[in-house]
Amino acid sequence: MKNLSYVILDGNLTADPEEKSIAGGKSLANFTVAVNHTSNNQEGKDKEDVSYFEVEAWEKLGENCVEYLKKGSKVTVMGNLKQNRWKNPEGESRSKVKVTASTVRFDSMQKKGTKVA
Repeated sequence: MKNLSYVILDGNLTADPEEKSIAGGKSLANFTVAVNHTSNNQEGKDKEDVSYFEVEAWEKLGENCVEYLKKGSKVTVMGNLKQNRWKNPEGESRSKVKVTASTVRFDSMQKKGTKVA
């Protein structure tokens, strides 16, 4: 039985998506989504917080992200959590969690290089 690690993010891009070509000819877009949320501080009052999530989108989905998204674009990302693990040069264990997008909804879509009337 498969385990579930599905996530939905609703936020804004912190920078333009970056496109990479991977060995074997696959394309990959990386971008970061800032998600605003409210939490309670020690006094029980609301406190505004921002969390930043790294997202990777593969192939055509990634190409569309690069073409239509830019810094500040509002998006809804649906996908799976993926943990990368490695050892740094000092031999210490490191890890990073990313979201691998299965769907990206372009909530404020505009083709790059065009102006809104």
